[in-house]
Amino acid sequence: MASTDVKVVHTDLRRGSIGLAGVLMQSIAQISPTLGIFYTIGFATSQAGVSAPLTYLAAFLVCSTIAVPITGLARHLPSAGGFYTYISHGIGPRWGFLTGWLYAVMVTVVPAALAAFTGAVLHDELAAKYGIGLPWWVYALVILAVCFACAYRGIVISIRFLVVMTIFEIAVGLGLSLTGVINPGPGGVNLDGFNPAHIGAGSGFFLAIVLSIFAFTGFESAAAVGEESRDPKRLVPMAIGGSLALIGLFYVICAWGLQIGWGTDNLAALADSPTAPAFVLADRLWHGGSVIVLIALVNSGLGVCIACTTSATRTIFGMARTGALPESLARVSKSYGTPVSAVYLATIVAVVITVFVGLPLGPYNLFNMLGTTGTFVYIPIFILANIAAFLFFRRKHPEEFKVVPFVVCPVISTAALLTIGYKSIVPLPDPPVAYAPFIAVVYLLLGVAVLYGRNLRPGRRDWMANAGELPDVN
Repeated sequence: MASTDVKVVHTDLRRGSIGLAGVLMQSIAQISPTLGIFYTIGFATSQAGVSAPLTYLAAFLVCSTIAVPITGLARHLPSAGGFYTYISHGIGPRWGFLTGWLYAVMVTVVPAALAAFTGAVLHDELAAKYGIGLPWWVYALVILAVCFACAYRGIVISIRFLVVMTIFEIAVGLGLSLTGVINPGPGGVNLDGFNPAHIGAGSGFFLAIVLSIFAFTGFESAAAVGEESRDPKRLVPMAIGGSLALIGLFYVICAWGLQIGWGTDNLAALADSPTAPAFVLADRLWHGGSVIVLIALVNSGLGVCIACTTSATRTIFGMARTGALPESLARVSKSYGTPVSAVYLATIVAVVITVFVGLPLGPYNLFNMLGTTGTFVYIPIFILANIAAFLFFRRKHPEEFKVVPFVVCPVISTAALLTIGYKSIVPLPDPPVAYAPFIAVVYLLLGVAVLYGRNLRPGRRDWMANAGELPDVN
């Protein structure tokens, strides 16, 4: 039964299509494990030295404090609308709309950034080592086409892709790291990375933690496929917590193994490597096996694009069916049970950004700019989720209200998130990354314009009464 304090509505999404593995892989794929570790280990090592593995452990603990209140909301409010539904229940429909808008816009544009980045990595590696000179944007558009096909054909197809791809990329990451332990570089096998005594006196270790936190973002996306799972009130919270735990373990093991394989006596070279350390290690340890790492990275980029497209389309659908967005965006395919109008919209936006912004700006600049923009979008979303969880359980479920999950954890995570925001703009980075906070503000202003220009006019406010509605998930 749905929660007794909400009105029940019905949806045409395909119910009961996926189990725990599918919901779990939705979250893990959006986190993008191999991209997360292979492209942050250099920075983490430059800031924390041999203690880099501990920074991922600390980041996991902070992210756990973010996840705890979200898990509580997910248990009571199983909805494709995700944050839109959570914030509408806890704080109110206006805040719910703005939060849902921010999240929907962010995960709609992420595939453009990831497709461009993945296409650029493919171009650079294939051109340099195999003489294949296709432009990066060709690879990017192919990736977006695959995302569209998966999103259009249904959640089962998307999840099958994610399960296979995610297992493969995790196997490559762990395989390379464990090979490094078996064949260590200068310094041999040691546990210095887990010894707090090696943490430096400066701020580098703390900065590495702060910026590693967002290597975990994506765990919340399990909520997007909750309505299509077999038991959302149980599976979504399990997937949120499970994805964080598994990726936390993965990051810590990989960070340690990559450092050992490189050589803990030569970590300065790892931090300064112009080539991703994973490529260098794979060529040395796997005798030219960097192509395997390349496949894993492309796999990871494609996986996160599919997962983000799923999150974006379900959030848009969840908002549209209550009237917060045009009702046409709630149209569902009778054949595949997918929100086809939202799928078309998300794909068009991603393609337009890739072509008309990525080509003049460059793929890496696009990735860095939009990725950093995502940081500034996630911060208010997670803080509002903290507030919503406190108010929801305090007012509507006081029998479940507890200080640790709904006061202590939100205070810790909010402090960490505000610190992240400060560290991201002080000092302000060079353009185009410097534009990121201003782009996030543009996202917000567009949401405010839609809210007041469309949804709060006389005769257009019925959606506010429906914002917290839940589907009958039983």
